[in-house]
Amino acid sequence: MSHLILTTRRPRRGTLYSQEEITVLSKYKAEYKDQTTWALRAHVLQNKILVDIFNFWDVQGTLPADEEACIEWVKINEING
Repeated sequence: MSHLILTTRRPRRGTLYSQEEITVLSKYKAEYKDQTTWALRAHVLQNKILVDIFNFWDVQGTLPADEEACIEWVKINEING
């Protein structure tokens, strides 16, 4: 019967991030939640979380190479997010 038990979780439907991206983001979850003010949270977000996720996307090749296309891509994601 143990072969009927699922050992992996299926990702949620409609998620914005892949499992790999969630792994990158989750490194800072505890640190982000420990911050007591919005300013401290913004500092962790801007200087750690966004830097790591941007670097991950750059390594994966998911960022547009053209700067104008990259800015447009960010604007579209901000509107949809």
